[in-house]
Amino acid sequence: MRYEILLFLHVATAIVWLGGAMVIQFFAFRAERASDPLEMKRVASDAEWLAMRLFVPASLAVLVFGILLVLDGPWGFDQLWIVLGLLGYAFSFFLGILFLSPETGRIARLIEAHGPAHDSVTGRIARITAVSRFELAILFAVVLDMTLKPTADDAWFWALAAVIVLAGAVLALSGYRRPRGAAADLA
Repeated sequence: MRYEILLFLHVATAIVWLGGAMVIQFFAFRAERASDPLEMKRVASDAEWLAMRLFVPASLAVLVFGILLVLDGPWGFDQLWIVLGLLGYAFSFFLGILFLSPETGRIARLIEAHGPAHDSVTGRIARITAVSRFELAILFAVVLDMTLKPTADDAWFWALAAVIVLAGAVLALSGYRRPRGAAADLA
């Protein structure tokens, strides 16, 4: 019974994490289609607000419950699907610490200095949105991995995971439109 409760908590917190990220992406798509810098600023601000209140706690809970599942269940940390899940988590964790979090701070300072419609702001928001879309695809590939528990010989898994990651890359790049004057501000 303990294992099943841990599994429920692991899956539920993963749903909260990815569900929240999906909602932010839908709002970002809507703001992009409207070409509304103020709306994009709101989406970026909401994402920043949710980071410490939803994304970080949920992602840490996913990790803790996942580790507890391995310790309580018939699994080992040497199994490929667990290693892949941990690598996907590490990718998201370090991306958040090294890029997403510092970038939201830079965007907030630029908005204060220049306003939400300035090329440097819209360019950075476009970049952070593209990166977070790709990250979301990686996380969905992790969900695929956790669900199917593949081995190295499961070619169908690798093909399906590649399609998910490629789709995320295409979505990220298709929505990434850097303003003409923003090249110097993005360096």
